[in-house]
Amino acid sequence: MSLPTLKVQMDSGNLTAAGGFILDTSQLDTGFFGAGEPSWDFDITGYVRGGSTDRGTSNELQRVEAGTASLLLDARDGAFVPTNTLSAFYPNIVPMRRVRILATWASVDYPVFSGYAESWPVTFPGIVDQVVQLRLVDGFTVLARTAVSGSFSAQTTGQRVTAILDAIEWPLDQRDIDTGASSVPAVTLDDVPALSHLQDVEHAEGGRLFMSRDGKVTFRDRYPTVITDFSTRTWSGTTMTYRDITLSFDDDTLFNEIRLTRTGGAEQVVEDLDSVQKYFRRSLVESGIQLATDAEVLSLAEELLARYSEVGLRIEGLVDNAMKHGFWDRVLAREIQDQVLWEKTPAGSNVISQTSVIDGIHHEFDPGSWTVSFRGSPSSFTQVGILDDTTYGLLDSTMILAR
Repeated sequence: MSLPTLKVQMDSGNLTAAGGFILDTSQLDTGFFGAGEPSWDFDITGYVRGGSTDRGTSNELQRVEAGTASLLLDARDGAFVPTNTLSAFYPNIVPMRRVRILATWASVDYPVFSGYAESWPVTFPGIVDQVVQLRLVDGFTVLARTAVSGSFSAQTTGQRVTAILDAIEWPLDQRDIDTGASSVPAVTLDDVPALSHLQDVEHAEGGRLFMSRDGKVTFRDRYPTVITDFSTRTWSGTTMTYRDITLSFDDDTLFNEIRLTRTGGAEQVVEDLDSVQKYFRRSLVESGIQLATDAEVLSLAEELLARYSEVGLRIEGLVDNAMKHGFWDRVLAREIQDQVLWEKTPAGSNVISQTSVIDGIHHEFDPGSWTVSFRGSPSSFTQVGILDDTTYGLLDSTMILAR
């Protein structure tokens, strides 16, 4: 059994080399205010007894909230007691200190999580032990607590995301923004949390906003580049094995009437009468959508109806088994919104095959194990395909392998 090598690093908070703003030294209007590129000059790996990370969401209908991580640190030498002036880390044991988690495999460092310390609580289990359960949260915590004001012109969703990040002086090298397929109207904001407006734009686009595993604000529009080569992205239970896989066949994502209204626009309504007859009416109603025209709202409604007006068998996630199959490079490279292929052959059944978009990623690790779990949704607008099945395996009909 082979495992990646864990690496946990902490930023010292020295902003001089990173291009941060230094009082009496830096000049206004010459760079971004706040933390620049961190230096990662403290290695705390040797203190880590175990930990976990979680980013993303449960499915495509939920918005991404702040990613979190937890690290159990051995603190018996007092290194993580905030008031300990003898600690090599003093005075850096403070909230909002940047910490990143890496997994090294075949001499390559794969980012797992990058975020900020929320708290450093020291506890004393069993009286003789001393530990810190370090809690981390990703950059969404900064976006949620930073207010933005100003007037913004009508622009594409990607341009609006960029404009908001510019307004709060978010570093250029810590963002990855798609152009966007939709337009948002002009708006004037008055002390609105940056994250709140960015998520409104994300929802209008029908895309995805998240913090990447290396700490970048990432915006993906609704039309990702379609992947055709899944040779390193397929979990089939043979070469790329998994410990568990989750299937669902329910009405949680069934909507056969879509009613959407943009700010200042007319309600756009689409329905699937065949679906209504089969399942009764299931309405999805939303208002205040930040799109520029009714035509764009109608287009979004039509796409939602095509995706959700019929129930289907879904693969919702799996628990990877890289400790057995050994393809850690393939597992650790995966990111939210990546397209992957998941397959399951139930006893007495044909192969169930789903091209999925990753919605969430969870890591659990300690000195003797490392497990990665994925949550996902079908990337097609209809449902999972069952290969060679006369109902669910018809290309150009009930099975569409990519969005």
